[in-house]
Amino acid sequence: MAYTRTLLAVHAHPDDETITTGGTLARYSAEGVRTVVVTCTQGELGWVFDPSLVGRDVGTLRDGELESACSTLGVSRLVRLGYCDSGMAGAAENHRPGAFFAADLHEAAARLVKVLDEERPRVMLAYDETGGYGHPDHVKAHQVAVAAFETAGTARPEKLYFVRFPLTWSREFVRGLREAGIDAPGSAPAGADAGPDLHEIGVPEALVTTAIDVRRYVPTKLAALACHRSQLPADHFLRRMPPELAQRLWAYEYFSRECSPTARPKLNHQPSPGFETEALESDLFAGLD
Repeated sequence: MAYTRTLLAVHAHPDDETITTGGTLARYSAEGVRTVVVTCTQGELGWVFDPSLVGRDVGTLRDGELESACSTLGVSRLVRLGYCDSGMAGAAENHRPGAFFAADLHEAAARLVKVLDEERPRVMLAYDETGGYGHPDHVKAHQVAVAAFETAGTARPEKLYFVRFPLTWSREFVRGLREAGIDAPGSAPAGADAGPDLHEIGVPEALVTTAIDVRRYVPTKLAALACHRSQLPADHFLRRMPPELAQRLWAYEYFSRECSPTARPKLNHQPSPGFETEALESDLFAGLD
């Protein structure tokens, strides 16, 4: 297939690509866009929650799950930067040899620039400065993505977006799960490993510039989630949602446009239950020829 557009997403661990951008990847893949997922670590320090998988090598297990999920989402290319999982904030593993958190920023960015040079994506997705929920590898993934974007030269993508969780959406997500009888933590969009000091995930709606309609691809996202059995077994709150609830809560994936040939839109909406997607940019490639 000859691609005229390429979208590249930078993620920290296996399963992040699906939880945060699965609908977007599935949609653009289906529309003929070349989609590239860069995963910075193998996620080998993750807990294995599925009893049938306990005892297997976690890194190998998660690597296989990542391949299956990317295949389900229609991802064109999966790239592994090759770093070790750093563990949770403050853990001794943060500074072990090979840990992503401890990696030299310039060296890690150079690895990503090599991928940018090979792929020449027009659009790049990354986490915001919090990494979404404060995990050391997510924060480092943000730093590496921004450094690569700034030093990529002629391979620099035309548009850079950060993944965003609007507060109104985040609160509705938790409320919807609990009303369905699903015990969801306050940081439900990120999962149960958000850490004790982060009680709620989300940003003010005024930071959000872009809402990607992924309603047609929610079933694909759910199928990709199921590929990550070690982290997301069938009884995980993200997989216990009835299809109609998942369809409502995951109807859109949200981003902020950080760098673009066109000006950042001036938005006027206020944080409220009336947060509307209609006023937001609806295509990551908008404004590009």
